[in-house]
Amino acid sequence: MPTYVFYDGRLIDKRTRPSPARHAVSDLSAPAVQSFDAYPSPIDDTVISSHRQRDRDLHRSGSYDRRDTPAAFKKARDVRHQQQRRRPVTAEP
Repeated sequence: MPTYVFYDGRLIDKRTRPSPARHAVSDLSAPAVQSFDAYPSPIDDTVISSHRQRDRDLHRSGSYDRRDTPAAFKKARDVRHQQQRRRPVTAEP
């Protein structure tokens, strides 16, 4: 059973003390809910209606979504792209 305490004039769960760097809309713990619109898979036209089905579909086909790549990968890709743009084009004599 959770125990609630007054902390800085607010009623909070004793186990989850707020950190100064984190701000929440509510001090009570709650699950994160995300909406997901179903869509037909571009691979085999099955209906994808959850994040887990999307991940499985991508894994089965050997595909990946560019938006899911880590930030460090994106930064390295952008640096390589900028270096290629700066490289002067030399004409053969």
